[in-house]
Amino acid sequence: MKKALVSLYHDTRRILDNNRYPVKLRVYYGRTKMYETGISATKEEFEHGYVEQAPRGRFKKIQTMLKAIESKAIEAADDLRFFSFEKFERALFRDRGSINNVIAHYCEYISELEGQERIGTASNYRCSMNSILQFANIDRTHVVERISFDTINLDFLHRYERWMTGKEKSRSTVGIYLRPLRKLFNSAIANGDIPPELYPFKKYRIPNGRNIKKTIEKDVLKTLYTYQTDDEFIIKARDYWFFSYQCNGMNFRDIAELRFKNLSDDYFTFLRQKTLHTTGQDPAPIVVPITPSVARFIAKYGRKNGDDRDYIFPIFEHGMDAKEKHRTNQNFIRFVNQHMRRLTKMVGINFNIGTMYARHSFTTMAAREAGLEFAQEALGHTTLLTTQKYWAGFEKKVKHEVAEKLLDFIT
Repeated sequence: MKKALVSLYHDTRRILDNNRYPVKLRVYYGRTKMYETGISATKEEFEHGYVEQAPRGRFKKIQTMLKAIESKAIEAADDLRFFSFEKFERALFRDRGSINNVIAHYCEYISELEGQERIGTASNYRCSMNSILQFANIDRTHVVERISFDTINLDFLHRYERWMTGKEKSRSTVGIYLRPLRKLFNSAIANGDIPPELYPFKKYRIPNGRNIKKTIEKDVLKTLYTYQTDDEFIIKARDYWFFSYQCNGMNFRDIAELRFKNLSDDYFTFLRQKTLHTTGQDPAPIVVPITPSVARFIAKYGRKNGDDRDYIFPIFEHGMDAKEKHRTNQNFIRFVNQHMRRLTKMVGINFNIGTMYARHSFTTMAAREAGLEFAQEALGHTTLLTTQKYWAGFEKKVKHEVAEKLLDFIT
């Protein structure tokens, strides 16, 4: 396997203010790349301190310093199973103690996500990190803030799962918290930070609990839609819920992100915020027909005037950063969920119908009327399996009709 060549380079092209020249780290692997070391030396110091085999006096000290820099770089390059300049830079400039520290990897990736304005995903990773830390600190007298990759083995994962379920957390929640950890293991191995032998997820299967989808039948939807109330908060929450339902089960973040440029005469298009950074190719836009009821909603709640780049609905404002958008969107979802709970109690429904039920309900109705393939396209799912997870199944009425026909042959 071809190895990277590492050496020190005395850049005598320009002299510094201290009458010395900068010493740089030179790395060759298909191409040459230079790195600043922060060290400078005269021509004499570099010649005697780095080039000579056995310098004496003050040149001996210079050699010790220069060779230490070179040795650290060589070690960083040799530790990589597959060399790339990106991996080399991570290994060289990162604190060596953090390479095997899971929490350091969490913090680094959370910072990267926030830099990409993926605030929701960053929040998920932070919740996962905090949960793992909390588990690692049970029965400890001194709080630990460092967890090495090699301590997270098969036994650790099984004990963590039992601890979570013992706290009455669902299997789905356990899975949500462990998938980020698995992602960090995969990244650390790919970057050469840890050996593949430490990977604990070959023998451990992350729980994938499937919540039983409550079927919202058409008569229930009709009751919610037609219930008479003067409460303006309930009316607004219900209107937004049914707008999401009608518009392909549109996520509320996507509703908030809609701009006038997305509108056409009889339809609008949008890209799902959730998948903008997760698909390997350019995501296909989702097309939503503007029915009369959708048009009435836009006329009622949308801004009256705006250019192409303006938001249609008064949820987001220009100038909001990613964190402000995330916080505003979460608050708006809480508003809708809160008042939809109030509505369900008023009409005598015994379960809460939050914003996600608008998406579940659209999927179910679309699959029943036009098939799962239609629902998959309308939802923007890359696989049919994802769509099936949202599908609540057939109406009870249909199941009864089928059951009653099973013995039709005897009549």
